Amino acid sequence: MFKVLNSEEGVNPYIALADLTLNLVFILVFFVAAVLAIGQVGWDQVKYRDAQKEVLQAIEAAPLSERPQVLLPALRNDPPGAQRWAFAGRKTPLFMPNTAQLTPLGERNLLEFARALNRVRSWRRIRIEGHTLPPKNKSSEWTLSALRASVVADLFATQAGIPPYFLVVAARGSQVKFNGDDGKADDLANERVEIIVEYAQPQTSQVIQKQVQP
Repeated sequence: MFKVLNSEEGVNPYIALADLTLNLVFILVFFVAAVLAIGQVGWDQVKYRDAQKEVLQAIEAAPLSERPQVLLPALRNDPPGAQRWAFAGRKTPLFMPNTAQLTPLGERNLLEFARALNRVRSWRRIRIEGHTLPPKNKSSEWTLSALRASVVADLFATQAGIPPYFLVVAARGSQVKFNGDDGKADDLANERVEIIVEYAQPQTSQVIQKQVQP
């Protein structure tokens, strides 16, 4: 037979207080973790801001006939602090059709861009991604995009003087359209390279700069 407890017997204020305190602790831990995660991303952006500004000023001062477009990191899921520059050749083609051969104007613009980067060594690494239009032969798009990235990397190293160990190439084929999912597959802007400038902390950058100077 069950015993019916009155209000004085049925509630232990210490147990209720302990449960409430535990719940508050869980909520506080979750809140702090969320703030730290968001804050870390924001802090990463802030601590690279001076380096980004330095590179931006160097590129703005470079004699480019057509300036690359800066893409927001969120559009490509880039690491914190990275800058992505798209050479899409909207006014004039960057590559000869269906080849990895740069047009004269495209080569000149890329070379001036690389020289501007080489004048400021606040970055850690340069990643070069090759892109193509969707071809009839799916396997050929990966080969072509890899060749395009390699041609640009070779230009950066041999003519702009950027040490090769700072360069990384990647083949993206036609999987990422220039204007995202809303872009047209036959848009000539898809015939492009995207150059991702990644940054290190200032102390590391200074060490790198001293190492590569003669």
